[in-house]
Amino acid sequence: MGSNGKSRGQHKHERVRERLRQEIQSGRWAPGDRLPAEADLPKRLRASKITVVRALNDLAREGLLVRRRGSGTYVADIKRPPLLPGRHLRLGLLWPRSLRADRMAGSFHAAMSAGALREWGLSDVQPEFFNVGDHQTTRAVYEAPHRGVTVEALGEPWISAERHPDIDAVRAAKFDGILTLGIIEDDFLRAVLALNVPTVVVDYPNDVLAARADLVYVDPAMGYRDAVRRLRDAGCRRIHYVGALLSQPATSARMTIDEWRQYKRGRTRPDPDSILRLSAFRTAMNAFELPVDESWIHFHTYDPGEVETLAESLAKLPPDRLPEAIVGHGGATLERFEAVFRAHGISIPFAGGQTEPYTGPHLAVTVSAQEVGATGAAVLLSRFQRPGRPLLSVGVKMVFQANAMPAAMRTPALAPAAGS
Repeated sequence: MGSNGKSRGQHKHERVRERLRQEIQSGRWAPGDRLPAEADLPKRLRASKITVVRALNDLAREGLLVRRRGSGTYVADIKRPPLLPGRHLRLGLLWPRSLRADRMAGSFHAAMSAGALREWGLSDVQPEFFNVGDHQTTRAVYEAPHRGVTVEALGEPWISAERHPDIDAVRAAKFDGILTLGIIEDDFLRAVLALNVPTVVVDYPNDVLAARADLVYVDPAMGYRDAVRRLRDAGCRRIHYVGALLSQPATSARMTIDEWRQYKRGRTRPDPDSILRLSAFRTAMNAFELPVDESWIHFHTYDPGEVETLAESLAKLPPDRLPEAIVGHGGATLERFEAVFRAHGISIPFAGGQTEPYTGPHLAVTVSAQEVGATGAAVLLSRFQRPGRPLLSVGVKMVFQANAMPAAMRTPALAPAAGS
């Protein structure tokens, strides 16, 4: 009788499962719809709660439903199935800046976020921003129950220069997985990793962290090598490198902006990406047998006045020491350098990192911030799919954009380079 009872149970369970499947496939329940509560379904389907739960779990494993603890059961989008069939994920995006609606477009961090959301199938989901106090972690939430995922972005407070959200807020969110986007504060990252949640550190090349987490970083090697080759072919030998210095972050979220400005004076550190790009530059110069004098290596903060002061000092060098080209970290720095040199009647090529798409005048070594974020999102998903796999360090390659060098910039060396 026990065997027959089991057979009848399986039959009823299969009947309930197929009835629900038919209702989903017929369109009675559209993608994203929430099914009636489990307390109501047994009466409607004329089955026991155990039978209904078993049928729901089967359909969740097939990817037709998404079961979300504390919220309910949702119909999945079969064209874009759940990230992990049968499981609802809470994923975190941790920002080094405060989260505002006007910052969700235009910045490198925003583009990385967009890439991660695209990879997770949430490109069309509008975030909900939360009103918080000046010293509270800023938040935005993306809900996609039909995809089996909730993404919560956390940023530093409105009045803060810590360059990361509060670790207690990260802990309280109870994430299943985390992407840190451009956060380079080691103590904070170690605290995140101590939560023992699958984490991908994005846009921070760090060999120490590579032993504890997956890394996704911007790899400049190929792009900067091709840029140096182009400059060499144009006759440039005295090629300078200009990297960036970052100011120290605030020591606590309670430090006022005025206190932070006072604290950070004279306290700087090299941008980790600038260090990596300098290494790529040195390797390329060596590969093409070009000299590198240490006096040709410069670092500056992002302060416009400091950038222009450095540019002025280089533009006023005598002809036998004047740079024949400048390779830099990129962005607005190159534009300020070019403006200063142009004011002195000097036209030399500038090459450096840019974010795709780039249509400006410089020789560009481009990277897609969206692809950086999407790669981080894919690496995190692979951690759920293959939890025992080795840790990964994945470089998203920068690519030299082979635009034509202006004729005025294709000038031979003005004088013998040092060491030549």
